[in-house]
Amino acid sequence: MNRRLITIIITGIIIEILCIAIAFLGDIEKDIPCFAFLYTASFIAYIFAVFYVSRNGEISEQDGNSSREILWAIIIFSLIFRFTLLPMTPTDDMYRYLWEGKLQLNGINPYSHPPESSGLEHLRDKFFSGINHKHLSTIYPPLMLMAFAVADYVSHSFISMKFLFLLFDVLSIFLLLRFLSVMGKDSVNVLIYAWSPLILISFAASGHGDSLQIFLAILALYLCAIRKNLRSIISIGLATMSKFVFIIIAPFLISGLMSGKRLKYVLAMFSVIIFLYLPYVGAGKGLFYTLFHFGTQYHFNDSAHFLIFCLCLGSSLASKMITVIIFGSVLLYLYKKHLNTHLVDQGINRNDSIIRYAFLSIGAFLILAPTLHPWYLTWIVPFLCFNKNRAWLVLTGTIVFYYFMNHELFSKMILYNNEWVWKEVHWLKLPEYLPFYGLLIYGWLAKKNFALRSLWLNRNLIGGRS
Repeated sequence: MNRRLITIIITGIIIEILCIAIAFLGDIEKDIPCFAFLYTASFIAYIFAVFYVSRNGEISEQDGNSSREILWAIIIFSLIFRFTLLPMTPTDDMYRYLWEGKLQLNGINPYSHPPESSGLEHLRDKFFSGINHKHLSTIYPPLMLMAFAVADYVSHSFISMKFLFLLFDVLSIFLLLRFLSVMGKDSVNVLIYAWSPLILISFAASGHGDSLQIFLAILALYLCAIRKNLRSIISIGLATMSKFVFIIIAPFLISGLMSGKRLKYVLAMFSVIIFLYLPYVGAGKGLFYTLFHFGTQYHFNDSAHFLIFCLCLGSSLASKMITVIIFGSVLLYLYKKHLNTHLVDQGINRNDSIIRYAFLSIGAFLILAPTLHPWYLTWIVPFLCFNKNRAWLVLTGTIVFYYFMNHELFSKMILYNNEWVWKEVHWLKLPEYLPFYGLLIYGWLAKKNFALRSLWLNRNLIGGRS
């Protein structure tokens, strides 16, 4: 058996043993120090596998059989990891998923009625007590709500809801395989997503719904790469209706089209959005009330936004406004850079550019976000299959320090906005974010230095010829 294949199998077995240990915890929140240790150990094994595969990528291209065997090992282990973690206690968001699915099956608009509404007492069941923010109606876009209703229709249970979002997670693996092939990348890079401990914990263990929007966003980029433009725009519209964030990559998809057709595709995307909102439009202002409330009132585990917040002397409104202005400026700059990139209309370069600028946009959003929960970071992981950015890879590991902010060892419960929440522990952000920003700055400086050296060499060569 090939040595590289043996190494991958051994690493997979180590991660599976750690997954079994995590699964035995049952509920992550009951023993956060133990979970953090196991998560860190699995992350170290994962990082070894990522860079081991990368280091041997040249050999694997020469040996087709070996490469296929490694790829099959990656896929099989990725499925084993997920089914090992599936029985774990899910996120407390799952209680709301089930509640809002149940409301819709009873003909009630989740945007119109918060869970604590007296008129909904007859629908309360064993899951009701676990719902967070009971005084607020739903924050989720329509397609996500429809997914809740579908899962709840199958079974009013955690396993039904988790299995639905796990399905989209698994579909993302196979879609990434196809996408990597179209982009001329080594298919084994799918390991970056498939074996990511962050992805495994967020979807298989915790059951977060972000796997739906990730699948649809990857699908939109893939369809754009194979020139299925209308389907690509519809997919990004659907991704936006799963969670709003992926609307920011739509301009990169549309900009590559002929100028005469751009308006047509913009209208197509907004038609999808309007069509999905129609069943819920009776809620009126309630459609966006909770989204606006969270966007203006809350911040937790933020990095760049926290610095802005401090500079604004603790003014939440001022810090949010400045953050929006900065993010808007960054997006405009990236859109302009993308449009000014003189690439051929057809070919792989156009697709590379779209992926690169979409990655930078999502990265900028996460850096400036007022709230950064671990599962938000899953949005960036698929892009790392195309761009193995060390800073972002490391952050998917150091994000484990977030969990200690929800543990009595370092934090305590405080009353905020009429709710008991964990107090943010700012010094825990140092081990979480310092490695990330250090590697990010180092990578940027190294790239600038390389560009300057290349320019200097080119000028000397031209000068020598003359």
